[in-house]
Amino acid sequence: MFSPRELQKQLKQLKRMGMKIDQLQNVRKAVIELQDRQIVVENPEVMVMELANQKFFYISGSVKEVLLKSSEEISAEAITKISDEDVQFVAEYLGVSREDAMNLLSEAKGDIAKAIELGQARKGVKS
Repeated sequence: MFSPRELQKQLKQLKRMGMKIDQLQNVRKAVIELQDRQIVVENPEVMVMELANQKFFYISGSVKEVLLKSSEEISAEAITKISDEDVQFVAEYLGVSREDAMNLLSEAKGDIAKAIELGQARKGVKS
């Protein structure tokens, strides 16, 4: 790890080489999103270095990792949030099976109006 004095020397040397260095002010959070998790840096210090039209970000601060839900978990949650009454309503309104109504509601993420629009659009295409 660099001492503050050593870091200052390094930064001055980089500036002489043509690197532009700025510090971002008032940054509350930096988030790096990975496929299965996020790395969150709270109240970070962020330095932006630019050289040859490339930007480099140096971020320091307290880090925490947050696991993300898989698409299967999100899909399962959406299905469990669809009530039996909603399925029955869409099925009766469109004159489709409960299974078709459930599929429409799942595709519409539980939005009844959107599910009905989808169903009507598909009926119009089939006619």
